Amino acid sequence: MRSRWTLFNVMGIPVRADVSVLVLALYVVVTTFPHLDVGLFLTAALLVSIVLHELAHSAVAVAFGGQVRDITLQLLGGCAAITRMPPRPSHEVLMAAAGPVCSLALAALCGVLSEAFPTRYVVGTLGPYELTESAPNLWLSLAAGLNLGLALFNLVPAFPMDGGRILRAALQCLGKGKVAATAIAVAVGRGIAVLWAAVCVLDFVGVRFRAPTEWPEAGQLLFNIVFGSGGILLLLIAYMIWVSGKRELEYVRYEETFNGGWR
Repeated sequence: MRSRWTLFNVMGIPVRADVSVLVLALYVVVTTFPHLDVGLFLTAALLVSIVLHELAHSAVAVAFGGQVRDITLQLLGGCAAITRMPPRPSHEVLMAAAGPVCSLALAALCGVLSEAFPTRYVVGTLGPYELTESAPNLWLSLAAGLNLGLALFNLVPAFPMDGGRILRAALQCLGKGKVAATAIAVAVGRGIAVLWAAVCVLDFVGVRFRAPTEWPEAGQLLFNIVFGSGGILLLLIAYMIWVSGKRELEYVRYEETFNGGWR
């Protein structure tokens, strides 16, 4: 059964959608219920932001001699399938950092625009006149918070996030072999996975995580998406980190044994 569909091509790179991305969309919509408009907007903004994030990785990878097969949108985000990595650890740092930098730039742009185009609310009347207050544009604030969260999430030092690759490449630049650097990055990632799984257990036994009420509405909505529904999303991410780290280490050991790797 077909599970992926090609949506469009950018820079000669096919952008595909895996069927599991529908689960992500459904999760966001359900978590923001009954605000269907907010759920649909966040889903669309998230997918666009992920595509731009992965295109930033791809552009830098190609600039340093890498090859990108495709970009796939899936349950836990996006993945640029880089079939040939840039040849130097310093190049990998730049390639991995390009995604979060792109997301931070989008967050800053949306934040500035949210102030430039505020939303006005009617708070009362004075005779024939309406009294209004202005606040940062909700939609642009949501887009800004979403991209900020995407950048910070990807900087977590764990595979398959960008932070794991940055940590490994930085260790290589300091003299560690690729296998040893990968093993350290995987160990750090597994520690983070255990902590996030513990958050889910605490939520299950009744310790609830809620956004502070003084946070702006956009921040509270995004916080509840991550920590809502019993922490299911965090549990999936923790599992993904554990499995991806194991696979990455196995691949690097294979590469080192049969093909020769960075030392």
